[in-house]
Parts: sequence; structure tokens; C-alpha cells
Amino acid sequence: KEQAMDEKRTASNATAGRRDMQKQAACVAGDIDAVARYWAIRKQELLADAASAFISFVEPAFLYDMPPFIEPDSFNVMFTEWMLFEYPFRNDRTPLEEYAAHPPAGAKALHLDHVRQICETQVFSRFVIHDKDTRSGMAVLEDIQTARRYDVYDPELCKRARWRSGTIGERIACVDGLWVPLANTRLYDRAAPADTALDGPGFFHPEDRVRKPEAEHASFYLRLVRDIIGIDGRYRHTATIPPDETRDRPANVGMQPQG
Repeated sequence: KEQAMDEKRTASNATAGRRDMQKQAACVAGDIDAVARYWAIRKQELLADAASAFISFVEPAFLYDMPPFIEPDSFNVMFTEWMLFEYPFRNDRTPLEEYAAHPPAGAKALHLDHVRQICETQVFSRFVIHDKDTRSGMAVLEDIQTARRYDVYDPELCKRARWRSGTIGERIACVDGLWVPLANTRLYDRAAPADTALDGPGFFHPEDRVRKPEAEHASFYLRLVRDIIGIDGRYRHTATIPPDETRDRPANVGMQPQG
């Protein structure tokens, strides 16, 4: 009887823990959405320059009528993520950092605390999927660049059966002690991690020294996007980006750069 009670208590605690993590992840998604909405209203301040910088680096193949022909929404999601989290907008601050430094009147303290934690901890990489638990939604991921391991609350990753032995490209951040996926772009590569650990998608490739020397100083995210959708992208011929490969939350700023 006591054992049954203990098991019940453990199950109840696990359910409560899952609920807390769900709530925390939803809260973080809401924080990012609020920042995205803020900049959507002010897009005239940054859109033209950001779009120009993104397109001139990536050189999307579809602008040359070449594959992959990705959905406008998927392209918009990729661009918006770079713009919010990486574009050096004002005094070298990204739009996310600028929002944290100069928040709008009436922004709540908890929300701003979350945004600042995101600014400090966010990282985009490709991660080796070591383990995932569909019940708890927790995944053990290892950054292919640094070999650092993270316990990430990522129920979406956990429930996709075919996302298992390759790598997942996504942005994560730690808020109040919990690592969660942050943005919309999630790119799964089914190749064995060992085959892409040194010169795979996102890295500075030997041919880039001639074709795109500035890529050496670009972010891993920007290089990865160029690798899969750019006209000179190493992997564009094998990349498939169906609409469901990107998780389109409302944190899509509603901007689609035109070539």
C-alpha cells in the first residue's frame, strides 16, 4: 500500500513538474512574441537595412529561380529570427537587446527579467540528440561546436519520432534555470553527427575562403541558412524545407524581405 502511495506521489510530482515547465516555456514564447510585436510596429526603423544585409549574405537561390523554393512564411521565419537575435541594429545591440536596454513604458519587471536572461544565454547551434523522453518532454542535446551538453525542455523535438539520430539546428536559452527552444527555425539533419561535426552545415568551409571570405566572421546561424538556401550554399541541392520544419509561432514579425 505504501509503495502504491509513493508511486502515486511520484507520478503526481512528475505531472506537476511537467506543468511548471510547460507554463515556463509558454511564458518565454510570450516574452519573445511581445518583443516581435514591438518591432513589427516599428519596422520602418530597421527592416530595409536588415533585409538588405541578410539577403546580400545568404543570396537565396529562389531569387535566381533556383531550388530550394521555400515557402515565403518559412523564409520570413528564418529572416525574423536572425533580425531579432543577431542583427547589429543600434550601437551593436540586436533588436532584442535594444528592447531590453530601452523597454517600452509599462513593460512588466518579470517580462524584462526574462528578456534579459534570454539576451545573456541564447545560443543557436546544431545539436546532437543524445536522449529524449516523450513523457517529460526533456531532451539531452550536445552542441556540435563546443561539445557542451544541455538538458532542454523540448516536447516538440521529443514527440517527432524521425528526429532521433542526426542533429537539430535550433536556438535555445535558459530562463529561470530551464533551457527551452526560443525561436521558430528548427532544422533537422539526418546525417550522422560524426559526418558533419567538423565541416558540416553552419561551419566556415574551405571553398568559402574564395566564394565568401566574410563568412568566417558571420554567425553559425547565418552560415547555416546560406548553406541550405543560398545560391552558393553547399547543401542547397539536398535541403528540403517543408512548412512543418519551421515552427511558426506568432513571433514572426510579419516582414518578408524582397530581393
